[in-house]
Amino acid sequence: MGANKRLVVGGIVFSVVLMLTVSVLLFRSEIARIREAKATRASIMGEIPDFSLVNQAGLKVGRSDLLGRVNLVSFVYTRCTGPCPTLSKQMAQLYSDWVTLPDIQFVTITVDPVFDQPAVLAEYAQRYGADPERWHFLTGERERVYDLVRNGFRASIEDSDSPHEILHSQRFALVDLK
Repeated sequence: MGANKRLVVGGIVFSVVLMLTVSVLLFRSEIARIREAKATRASIMGEIPDFSLVNQAGLKVGRSDLLGRVNLVSFVYTRCTGPCPTLSKQMAQLYSDWVTLPDIQFVTITVDPVFDQPAVLAEYAQRYGADPERWHFLTGERERVYDLVRNGFRASIEDSDSPHEILHSQRFALVDLK
């Protein structure tokens, strides 16, 4: 093989290696940028406004009671024959799995506050083995509850034409320490 041919082959090999190296570096950079963008989008959806509701023991619970712990929040109602029992079972399983983690608190907000008074919520909470110190079932004035669900947690909630049916978010909300 002549010297010129070796220089050409060497140049091609060097170019291919250089292109592959640059491609890998650019790919890694793009992956890092995408991950950072996703983390930024998921980091803060908003702040929970001040609120005052009543738990299953009849005690007032507000925003300040959520601060300093991670809170897992669900939205259900006790007369629900649809997804609510499943949501409550899932919450109870997480509660059981994480019972030894002291910085996690569980909150269930009724979307039927007219019917779901503290005594009704206490019975419902007992069904799922909830300790009132770690798992609050909250109720209050209908307008305040709906406003908190919609504007505080950015979750959906709508009355239905069917009696005893309320259309609401089936997602859990996660509230951080702050």
